[in-house]
This record gives sequence, C-alpha cells and structure tokens, in this order.
Amino acid sequence: MTGIRSAGNLRVKLLPSGGNAGIRLLLVCLLFAAGQLQAQAAEEKTTAEHAGESVNAGKVQLVVEISGLEGALLENAQAYLGLLQKKDDPNLTEQWIKHLHEKAVEEIRQALQPFGYYNARVEASLENSAGKWIASYVVHPGPRVVVSRLDLKWSGEGAEEPALQRAAENFPLKKGDALDHEVYEKAKAALLELADTLGYPDVEAKTARIVVHPQANLADITLHLDTGHKYFISEIRLHQDFLEPDFVRRYLVDVKPGDTYSQENLLEIQKDLIAAGYFSLVDIKPKFREAQEYRVPVDVTLEPVKRQRYSFGIGYDTDIQVNLSMRWKHRRINRLGHKADALVKLSLVENLVQANYWVPIRDPRTTKLGFTARLLSEVLDDSKSDSLTLEAGYYFIWNKWTARLYTGFKYERFTAGAADSVDARFLSFGGRAERAYFEEGNYPRRAWSLFADLRVSPGLVSSTDYVRTHIRGKVYLPVFQEGRLILASELGLAAVGDYEQYPNSLRFFAGGDSSVRGYDWKTLGPEDEEGDVVGGRQMVTASIEYNHKVAEQWVAAGFVDAGNAFDDRLDDVYFGAGVGVRWLSPVGTVRLDFAWPVHQKDKSTEFSDLHLHFGFEVLL
Repeated sequence: MTGIRSAGNLRVKLLPSGGNAGIRLLLVCLLFAAGQLQAQAAEEKTTAEHAGESVNAGKVQLVVEISGLEGALLENAQAYLGLLQKKDDPNLTEQWIKHLHEKAVEEIRQALQPFGYYNARVEASLENSAGKWIASYVVHPGPRVVVSRLDLKWSGEGAEEPALQRAAENFPLKKGDALDHEVYEKAKAALLELADTLGYPDVEAKTARIVVHPQANLADITLHLDTGHKYFISEIRLHQDFLEPDFVRRYLVDVKPGDTYSQENLLEIQKDLIAAGYFSLVDIKPKFREAQEYRVPVDVTLEPVKRQRYSFGIGYDTDIQVNLSMRWKHRRINRLGHKADALVKLSLVENLVQANYWVPIRDPRTTKLGFTARLLSEVLDDSKSDSLTLEAGYYFIWNKWTARLYTGFKYERFTAGAADSVDARFLSFGGRAERAYFEEGNYPRRAWSLFADLRVSPGLVSSTDYVRTHIRGKVYLPVFQEGRLILASELGLAAVGDYEQYPNSLRFFAGGDSSVRGYDWKTLGPEDEEGDVVGGRQMVTASIEYNHKVAEQWVAAGFVDAGNAFDDRLDDVYFGAGVGVRWLSPVGTVRLDFAWPVHQKDKSTEFSDLHLHFGFEVLL
C-alpha cells in the first residue's frame, strides 16, 4: 500500500513497509526538518508584519521646497521631481527619500531644458528636523540657450506654394531668439498641418533636429520638410438609398471632384451634409489605395436621421402667461427631401395652431419654398380677434441676410374696443429680411440685429388697401470690463384706406416685456371713446439697458424704455424703468425684470404698479 503526505510544500512518496530501514529513517529526518522550516517561515512572516505595522504607525513626514522658479518653470520642475511625487506615499522610507534626493538635482535640470535653460545650477539640501525631513532646492536657471542657426526649408512638389513659404518666413523661432522646445514643436506641427490642408497628405519632416551647445549657450535648428505630391479629389461617391442621389449632390457645392484633397475640404463636405438635417451619420473616407496619378476617390456613407420628432413643453412669459406647446417635425417626407412641421401653442391670452410644408429648391442650403397655414386667436382686455392665414413664400439667403418674398390670404374676425365685430379679408404681398451678428459665447458684448418687413394689399379682393412696414433693431456695445450697453428700437408705419376694416393683427400696440416694460402687453396705443386701447397706424419705441456681469452665469441689469403707438401724432410718450437679473443658461438667456410705469395719464406711480416681466431669449 502506498500513499501521499504533505509537509508544508514538500510532497513525499512513502515506500512499502518492507523497504530498507535506513531509507525510512532518512525520510523521517526529512519530514522533521521540513516541519521546522515551515514553523520558522511562519514566525518570520509574523515578525515582518509587526515590523510593517510599526513603520506605518510612524509614517515618514516630508516637506519639499523649491525656490528660484515661478510660473511654467516651477510647474515643470514639480512635475519632474520624483521626490515630490512620492511625498505622500505611505510606503516612503528614509532610505528611499535619500535615494530620490540624490536624483533630484538632475531631474530639475532636465525640467528646465525644454524652456532653453541648459546650464541651471541647483543647490540641494536634505535635513531631518524633529522627525520631519526637509528637502530644499534653490534653483539658479542661468542664461537661456539662444538660436544661433535656423535651417528651415521646404522640398517636394509644393515647395513653392506661397502659403507654405509665408509660413516658413513667419516661423516663430528665429536666429537670436531664446530656445523654447514647446514653441518649436507646435510650430513644426502647424507647418505639417498647413501642408496637409493644402492637399499634401504625405507631408513629412525629413530632418527635424535641434543641436544644443550648452557651454556656448547656443542651439542649431535644422528642419527640412518634404510636401510630397499634391492630391486631388477624383470623385465623391455617395452611399445611401433613402434620398435621390441628385438631390444629395446639390449639397456638394463648395467641394467638387477636381478640387484639392485636404482635411479642410472633407470637413466642408461633412458640415454641409450635417446641416441638411437628413443624416444621423456622415462618414467620410478617402480611398488612397484606389488613387491614380494622385487623384483619390472619397467615399461618403450616410445614415438617415429619425424621420419624425415630437416635443411637448410648458412655459411662462409675462405677455401670454402660462402656455402649453406641442411640436411635430417630419424631417424627410419623400426622396426629394420635403419637410413639414407643426406647432400648437395654448394659453389664456393667445392660441396658435400652425403648419408648415418645405420644399428645397436650387441650392437647398440657401433656398426653399414654404407653405404655411395658421390659425390664431387672441383675447385682450380691449380687443379680440380670430384669424386664418394661408401663405406661400420663397425663402433665400442673400449676402448673409435671411430673406423671404411671400404672398398670403388672411381672413380675420375682430373687435376693437366697443366697436362691432368686423369680418375682413386680405390678399397681401410682401417681403422681409433679417440679419444678426454676435460674438461667440453666452454673454456677447458686441452684437447687432436688424429685422424689416414690408407688406402691401392693393385692395382688389381685400376689405381695404394698405401699405405696412415694421422695423426692429438692436445693438450691443462693450462698456467697462464686464459691462455692455444695449440699445434697441422699434418702428411701425402704415397707410390704410379704411381703418375700420384694418384688422387687429396688423395694427400697432406698445407695452410688454419686449416693448415698453412697466406696462402690460399691448396696453399702449390709441383709445376709443370708452377708453379702450384699439391700436394705431404708427408705433415707435426705444430702449437703453445696461448689463453688468456679476458672476459666471449671472448678470445684473438696469433699463429705461419709452414709446407709444399712435395714429397721426405722437402726443404721449410713455416711460418705463426698472432693474433686472439675467441667467446665462447654456441654451439662452432667462430674463427677470422689475419695472415701473414712470408716466401715467390719470395717476402717479405707486409701488403697487410694479410689473414683473419674465422671458427667454436666444442671444439677440
């Protein structure tokens, strides 16, 4: 019978009992020795664990001081210094501190070399005071290495490109300048990127070398760049099956086959296709393996965006108070790229139902046809109107202006003041244009916007003839370090044949959070014999507001507004003034204003006349 026994990690095979007695004795001795070794190992492990607990209980305290440096030099020295990086390591020992201290001088010297300091002198000391280690380094950077020679040149097919030549001439390191390795690396990368942008994707640095002579504090820079061959786009291949190919290609206007192959042109293709709104993915891949005579095909793979989108919202603003909204958008009705959208907005003051149908034409990025149907119901204290508007328009972008030429039919039933209800019909023609400019960011201090609308009705099938123009403008001007001055104005003019047939939706009113604050919405204008506001043929308002940024996303405001709506003469000008606060949210500005009516006909202003104006605006 045989068996296996374990003695620690030693495995012993016992021989049959009839074996040699000497062998059996030897095995017994080996088992005894193994047991003793195992017991000793366990004892040493326990001793080491107790010793570790003792070391951790008395954790080494270390202070690292660097003087003589500041700014980027100090930050880089701190990043290089291994002793500083290990300062809070719980396993740090005194011997390890001494070892790292011996390396510290060379680490600091290396940390200064990228900035051109190759002869730095470091005075190092390490002391133990009351159980605390203090490592001190006094650094004398010395003089910076100066560029004594710059050998920068282009070779290859694009060596004579004017843009590349100008970039080489404007290289930020020149003979006599202090050496800075970071400036050199960034400038080299910029040259390579520029060549790639100009159509040389094979550009490379054949020689890129900096030779430093520390004793003389001089450096020689050699940078030889080879552009390689210039590439062109041979064809743009579209991969999609949900839109007509000819329609999609109408978006590829800025970049066409035969143009230079460059990252800039590829990004332009991607930008135009993403802006179209039909695609959830625009993947562009150049096929260099298929290139012939340095003409490379480009594959564009398109995936469709979700066709329909619904959104619901609840909001509040001072003019129409609490309101509910529902929006629907169809992003792709057919293979020709037609779109549609609809809006329903409900409140106690104004109810709106509107549907739009869009047909892209010509260059679909800038031109389209739009067809609109709108139902609008408005109930004010002194007037009421219900209207149906059918409109067709030609939309286009011209010289950065967003413009529209349109014709429309309007039916409106309205009451103005104490007058009887009137049914009016109008066939109108008109045009409008708007443009805006603003600085980047959520708090632009330089900006302007302008809107103008002109419409006419000749009276052939209309209840009356009219000519109406409406203009709005706003400008932002920087004031002080964190302030801005906002100047705004609004002008409305109309010539009307029979004013009694002229509907409320075309009359002018003043008052409200985007007009003369301190007064309710559409409460300023000509009045009838009962004192009801019935709107006017003309309107003019002006506003001056000062904003001051008091925190990253908060702005304090003070303002004065003035204006009125009128028929023939501006006899009364109403003023409103107040203060407010603005929250600069990621998607726009939330406005909260406290305003008082400064001028009132029948009484003086009291605290109870305070108006709270609340609204939301996207920049301008």
